[in-house]
Amino acid sequence: MQTTSSRLNREVELSPQVKARQHEISEHAIAYCHRSLNNSRFFTLLKQGNVTQSLMQYVFLQYGLWRDRLHQWFGLCIVKAPSCADQESAIMALADHTFTDLQDGHSEMFLALLDVLGLDRSDLQSTERSAATISYERSFFNTFGYETSNFYEALAGLSGRELCVSIRNQRILQEYFDPQNLEHPAWLALHAELEVDHFLDAIRPVLIHFVGEVAINDVIQAVEQSIDRHMQYFDDLLDEFNAELAQALQPQN
Repeated sequence: MQTTSSRLNREVELSPQVKARQHEISEHAIAYCHRSLNNSRFFTLLKQGNVTQSLMQYVFLQYGLWRDRLHQWFGLCIVKAPSCADQESAIMALADHTFTDLQDGHSEMFLALLDVLGLDRSDLQSTERSAATISYERSFFNTFGYETSNFYEALAGLSGRELCVSIRNQRILQEYFDPQNLEHPAWLALHAELEVDHFLDAIRPVLIHFVGEVAINDVIQAVEQSIDRHMQYFDDLLDEFNAELAQALQPQN
């Protein structure tokens, strides 16, 4: 497994209250990820062994276009931070994730994933963003727009996506690559583990901020909505692929 860098100090001792809340939120989010995956039409097909290589190629070409703009979501959270001093740990976590992605060659790892799927850089460069990808890119801005004072909810939403990616990748490896005896691409395998750290990095400042509050329903809702929206993206890509396939199969006059 390739290693990845981080400038964060993850050994900082948390109060018992924050530790307990972190465990509670993590367990809830993990269970919710599995429920959302089980409700996804794309991941149901994957579990049944009915995801074709061409469908997987379509999904990850579009996903590659989206991930190239993920830094914009981190940027929005940084812009929304009320104070650099008071939100220092949150801003550092956001910046560290961006630094890790760019410093440690994650784009090259993603290209290696495309290679295993029978694609290359030219396929990605010649692909246009689909309606589903454009919609997903905008979804974070639509939910957590600049003019709204929901910094911690936005941070929680971003953390939910991070955790969802980890569990999603585990399923893709187990239910697509393993049955075909394909090698585990480093990008999928690494992010199956790395995103758990990123989830904790992003959610920890939120939990510290809300420490002592009995209910943080807005935070939990933001995590859940982000997970569901990520799953919707895959289902929207499935619909697009099926529509294009049906159109291609129509008899030509």
